[in-house]
Amino acid sequence: MEGFPCAFASIQGEFSGRTWADVAEWFDELRRGNAGFASHQYLRDIVASVLESGVADRLGVTTSMHDLVVVSLDTTNGHYETIKVISPSSNAPVDDGCFAITFLGRKKRRRGRQEIRQHPVADAVPAFWRMVEDKFGVRPER
Repeated sequence: MEGFPCAFASIQGEFSGRTWADVAEWFDELRRGNAGFASHQYLRDIVASVLESGVADRLGVTTSMHDLVVVSLDTTNGHYETIKVISPSSNAPVDDGCFAITFLGRKKRRRGRQEIRQHPVADAVPAFWRMVEDKFGVRPER
């Protein structure tokens, strides 16, 4: 999959994100107010899985329009590696029934500092956790 504008998120300095519960409620409000947001359900599923995981306090979250931007709160150097779960609103060049998830890293890695992966929407939650474990070393406890 080729790159697209705003595929990656860069966060430096003090992280001042939102709470996972706040993001969950925001997605619920969007869906209640707009039938078109049914296509964003996989984002809400990811947020719900983090809330149920037992490790929500180790992962910071903010939003970029309707995309999720996730960081490891274990970082202490003020430069956050980010995972960005792309929403349908971003018009990412993905196959039908798929979504994009990106990683922007600081360290040299086997796959480089920037990654874009495409997954079926039905696999959104496990794909998210695979990337979180791979990049941040965080696994759900429950």
